[in-house]
Amino acid sequence: MTHTVAVRPAGLEMEVLDGEDLFSAAHRLGYRWPTVCGGNGTCRTCFVQVDEGAGNCSPVGPLEREGIEALRRPVDGRTRLACQLRVVGPVTVTRRGVRRRVQE
Repeated sequence: MTHTVAVRPAGLEMEVLDGEDLFSAAHRLGYRWPTVCGGNGTCRTCFVQVDEGAGNCSPVGPLEREGIEALRRPVDGRTRLACQLRVVGPVTVTRRGVRRRVQE
């Protein structure tokens, strides 16, 4: 089963597989998602703002909680790390810098 995640402001819609995190889905689908650590949850660069569908997001785990707190943001479900975020239904997020990878 797949779940649709809309990414603003790029206007992208991605189909995320069950159990797949948002960062990995973007990579699989050919998108460049801003990161430094490559999706390990340590750089916090991949953070997103959840605009709609927060109830369709996985719970915040300890590693993600630490990252969100380091960003000095409330752990209220609106700021999430894309490399930790899994969805079970439609979600809309905001993240600047997401774009199609250049084919070499």
